[in-house]
Amino acid sequence: MKKLVVVLAIAIFGITNSNAQSFGFGTVTADAGFGFGMYGIRAYSPVNQEEHTGLAIVGTLPSVNAEFGLLRLIGVGVHYRRGTYGGYGGGKIRGNDICGMVNLHLANKKDKFDLLIGAGYGLSNFKTNATTTESIKASGGILRIHVTPKLYFGKYVGMFFRVAYNKHMLNNNLELTDTSGKLWTEADGATWNMGGLEFNLGVAMKLALLGGKEESK
Repeated sequence: MKKLVVVLAIAIFGITNSNAQSFGFGTVTADAGFGFGMYGIRAYSPVNQEEHTGLAIVGTLPSVNAEFGLLRLIGVGVHYRRGTYGGYGGGKIRGNDICGMVNLHLANKKDKFDLLIGAGYGLSNFKTNATTTESIKASGGILRIHVTPKLYFGKYVGMFFRVAYNKHMLNNNLELTDTSGKLWTEADGATWNMGGLEFNLGVAMKLALLGGKEESK
């Protein structure tokens, strides 16, 4: 009987110890959510030969992330975002971002909490869905930096809040079409620069893919 109790105690301790950390080697995480942001936009239009500057509220739906733990503190993953940037020519400007990410997990020793910061680079594009001849579309790169606290309610599911800074670099592939159907590009002086803060909230999930042997050191 005593031997059985000892065996059970060791087993329980091993399970507790292996789950004492929210992220480690072999951990797979994913999250999905929505949000909004405040972007600064500066653009030059050769159509009317004017520079346009201002602040805009941008929307995010969805924002999706996946990550794999390489080390106890480091993970690599991918980020996808569908964004809305206001209107142009009677239509909405909507686009897609996809980035490769590297994340550093600063506070992951507790199984219910994880704090990570990360940076990544990838591809960005947007275009209008206007039915008129007037339209805009662009593609290029995006630099992304974020801070994300995650709170888990159990072993697998929780929630996250994310603050991110996005810098879009779109001036090499920019096209404007005016009401007459004429095409203007960066060769004509067209520019579009934008970037700013983004705030997201959503559901987070994790799974210890490689047997759940996450170090608690």
